[in-house]
Amino acid sequence: MRIVLGHLGENLPYGLWRLDNHNAWHGRRASGYRAKRDVADYFLANFLITTSGNFTTRTLLSAIMTIGSDRILFSTDWPFENVDHAATWFDSAAISETDRRKIGRDNARPRIPPRHVIRRKAVGSAGRFLR
Repeated sequence: MRIVLGHLGENLPYGLWRLDNHNAWHGRRASGYRAKRDVADYFLANFLITTSGNFTTRTLLSAIMTIGSDRILFSTDWPFENVDHAATWFDSAAISETDRRKIGRDNARPRIPPRHVIRRKAVGSAGRFLR
């Protein structure tokens, strides 16, 4: 099962260490605690995040460092955010071209059936990744 969270994970990826640390300190000693693995392990196995509505490079870099660029998808959050702003930001974000390609296109390919891909020309140069 895969769950996709918008807004660079709704802050969940950045609290994983704290959850796991708290569980190691208190939770596993508590009666009724049933998880066999750390929360971070479950998160990494089942969740993807998108850039939707959070076009800040610092936060994107933190997400890449926390969960890896293989688990992030480019998204815009239209109609709440401007598509042009998202594309312009993504094209100039200080990330490697390998990560830009993965986040902008490659990570979505095995997860989104071709019939759901928009076949129109995208705005800005980010379109090279969206086709």
